Amino acid sequence: MTSLENNYFKISVVCGIAIIVSLIVFQNFNSCPAKQFSLIDDITKYEQTYDPNMCIAIAEKIEQLNSECGSGLELPDCG
Repeated sequence: MTSLENNYFKISVVCGIAIIVSLIVFQNFNSCPAKQFSLIDDITKYEQTYDPNMCIAIAEKIEQLNSECGSGLELPDCG
């Protein structure tokens, strides 16, 4: 192998590893526990303001989480 071929090989390996790592990180951010933590943060913010629009958004997120992850979380009363 020449020096140039060796550099191309190293670059290819580094790029491949970077792609695999970014796919793993992306999958972890879309996981059910990550969505639940995000929802908890939203609920905490809602409890500080009791904004009706925020309540509706939270209810939609809970519905989506329940359908995707089978969480069984109760919907808030936004009425």
